[in-house]
Order: sequence, then structure tokens, then C-alpha cells
Amino acid sequence: MDPNLELYRSIWHLRSEERSYRMQHIPKEERDRVRMIVEREQKEQMLEELVAGRDLVQVALTDPDEIKNYEELKNIVLGRTNWPIDDNTMVRRITNNVASSSSSLIHEIVNFDRFSNTLNLDAWKLVYCDICYVDGSSATLQEIYEARLREEELQAPAERARELVRDNDLKRARRNAQWMIPAIEGLSEDEKKGWKDKDPDLLDRLNEQSRLLVESLNPREEMSEIEKRRLVEISQEIQELLLKPLDYRDIMKEVWKQVSPAPPLWIQHVLQAGEQFGFIYYRSREVYKTRWDWRSVWRKISPSSSPLRVTWHSIHCQGQDNRRVLDELETENWPIFSPNEEIAEDDDLRKHFKEYIRQNRSNTQDDEKKRKKLKKKQRKNYDYTLSPGILRNTFIVIPFEFASRNLNLEHYELYNPCWVWAYDADWDGSEGETVVDGEKYEGRVKVALWSINSWFYAARWEGVSLRDMWLKAQKHPDKYWICYTKELEEWDHEPYI
Repeated sequence: MDPNLELYRSIWHLRSEERSYRMQHIPKEERDRVRMIVEREQKEQMLEELVAGRDLVQVALTDPDEIKNYEELKNIVLGRTNWPIDDNTMVRRITNNVASSSSSLIHEIVNFDRFSNTLNLDAWKLVYCDICYVDGSSATLQEIYEARLREEELQAPAERARELVRDNDLKRARRNAQWMIPAIEGLSEDEKKGWKDKDPDLLDRLNEQSRLLVESLNPREEMSEIEKRRLVEISQEIQELLLKPLDYRDIMKEVWKQVSPAPPLWIQHVLQAGEQFGFIYYRSREVYKTRWDWRSVWRKISPSSSPLRVTWHSIHCQGQDNRRVLDELETENWPIFSPNEEIAEDDDLRKHFKEYIRQNRSNTQDDEKKRKKLKKKQRKNYDYTLSPGILRNTFIVIPFEFASRNLNLEHYELYNPCWVWAYDADWDGSEGETVVDGEKYEGRVKVALWSINSWFYAARWEGVSLRDMWLKAQKHPDKYWICYTKELEEWDHEPYI
């Protein structure tokens, strides 16, 4: 008999406050023990009623929504536990505390392209196995992993059922695990170590050697050839060392680059060229008339939230190092420009843009400030050349509606409206009229700002016709062009046109 347990069972139907009052004479540790036992019993009873004797694999195969509507049933089909404490304990044990729960482990692996981590091989295998519950006493993780591989190869009913109830995050995480596991398994224990893992003090010793050598030199005498050579050797050794993987995390970054798909061609080009990429920007004539301090206005507007799968950050880039480079190279070029009220606005903008790119010389307010700080001789040598990565076939214009209505936007809100104008720099109207529902194409298209330096840049870099993109935009309820990264193929996109 367990009198405390029986007491708790007898008062389970009461409100929690009443139960606490009835159990207050019992030590807290004992109260927690019996509470957890009864909660498990109640959960098991609820699950038994929910399952109702059904074969859940068959239910999933015939009506997957019936399983997906109940997290508990989904967990059973995937082989997971429905007890969070057990699940969290298992995840921490297998990942060596890198992840603390199923959701955090999935998040780590789904976002591995953005933030690399130090997850071990078993952590990747656990995700491939849908984070099924491994209690450590029956089947081992390796045995479960091998069984899952066989079931997937044979397309066994249990695997087909699991695939039908997996959400997209789990599908992405498993896909990433499928790429990484064979590569990690192919590494020896030594190959999993970076130079700091093998010799933590190596860099300090090299720096110390360099310091001692410099201090030993006589400042009044010229360095000998031997001393010069030794100093160069140490410097080269340090530089070569810093280019090698530092630790296990760096090793995993290299593995990821080897096993994951290449980024889109336009991203590869930007990374290889190492040049700023983006567009030339103008304000509309109406915005110029406001006399706003545009720099502060734009700074206030820019850090908005965005929908999923729209910005370039949603695109597969083969690792966080490439993402860091893209972040540094992304740019906006705002030329100093005074509208000419005597000609039509579009003609005025195109005329200025064509002359600007013909001169191929950046002339922004920032450039002006730099020029003023430089001495006359330095100004002649300063390179103001426009980056080749700034497209010459398109320019962007910020309309008054966008600026005025998003001026007081909170950082967590979406732009409304979200579109800006993108102009075809070479359009002259000679190709004939294109009209849809009474709207005429005039060499420009509304584009969601989030897409500008993402798939819109890619499309124009590839030479996709702006007119064809305008035709696609007319099918959108708000008549603007937007393009999403594919859900499970993040290196590709939905159709441009």
C-alpha cells in the first residue's frame, strides 16, 4: 500500500487549491512524487480513450488530419513520448545539453544554415528518427536509426504514416540530418577536431615566439636575414593556422558546405565577386516635397518584420559565414538628386539614372561627407566607382504612400503598403502597349520591398523582363510583385513570371 498515493488519487477530482490544502501535511518532495504518478496515470487514461483501440498507422494512412489534429496521436505515430519531462531529459542527454527540448533541437537543425552548432552525431540521428523516445534500456538509438533507414528504403507503412504527419520544420530537419549523418560518420575522431581541440595553446605559443623574437632584436642594428626569415615564418604559420578549422563547430561548417546544395547562382556570383550588390534608389517627387530628413525617416522605416520566405535571409547560402558576407555586401545607393519640375517625373528619373550609371561614379551624401574629410591629394585617389553588383537595368523609387504610412511602424509590424516602384531603366514605350484590366504597363512595377534584394534582384540580374514581372503582379490582389523561396527547397524560388 502507498497511503499518500491513494490519498492523492482520492482527491484528484478536486481543484488544485483544495488538493494542496488536503496534502499540506505531507513534505513537498513526497507531494511531487505522488502528483507526478497520478498525472501520468490520468494522461495514460486520456491517451487510451483518444486512441480508442485504433491502429494509428492505418488512421494516418487513410486520414492524416485526424492524427495531425492531436499532438498526442502525432507523437505516438512518430514514436515520441507524450511526457515532456522524459522528452527533455532524453534530448539533453543525447545532445550533451546543446539542446534542451525536441522543439529546440529541431530549431537548431532546421536553422543550421544560419547558425552552426556543436551537435554530435547522435543528435542528428535522433532528429532523423523524428526525436522518437530512446529510454536507454530497450532499443538503442543506433538500432532505431538503422530500422528507420530500412523502413524508409522499403517505404513501409509505418514510415509512410510518419511522413504524412510530419510538419515542414521536421521534414527540413530530417532532410538536413540525411545530408549530414553519412559525412559525420565518415570522419575519424581526429578529423572531428580543430586545431584548438588538438592543441589549445598553439596560437598563444606562436604569438609568444613572435613577441620574444621582436624583443630580442637590437633597435640600433638591422635585422639579420635569419631573424627576418624566422619572423616571416612565424607570421605565415599564424595566418595559416587561423585559416584552418578552429574546433568541432568549424568542422561542422565545412561538412555542411560539402553536403548541402549550392546557393542560387546569383548568390554564388555575389560571394565570388566580393562586391556590393543592390540597386540605386530615389524618392518620388512627392516625397522630396515633404522636406523630411530622409536619412532618419528611412532608418526608422527600414527595420520592419517580414513575411516568411521572402527576404534573401530565407535562401539557402551554405552556412553562416556566407550569410555574414552577404550582410556586409548588401547595399543601397541613394544618389544626390534634385527633381526637375519641367519634365515628367518618370522621364526625369530615367534621365538622371542613365547619366549616373554612364559616369559610373557613386555620388551620395555619404560620399560627399567622405570627400570633405579627405585631403585634396587623397580625393584624387579615392575610388568612387559604382560597384558592378549594383544593377544597371533597374532603379527603385520610394512612393509617398509607402513612406508616409509606414513612418510610425513598430519593428514587429509588416509594411502596409509594402510595395515600392521598380523601374526598367531602358524602357521607352516603343514595344507597344500592354494593358491588363484597364491598367497600362509604363516601364515600372510595384515590388514588395522585402523582395527587392532577394529574388527580385536575382530575376533582374538574370535579365527577366520587367514587363513579364508586371504581368505576374497584376494577378496579385494588391497588384504588386512578390516571390517566395520554396518551402522545402530553400535554394530555389517560386516562378518569377
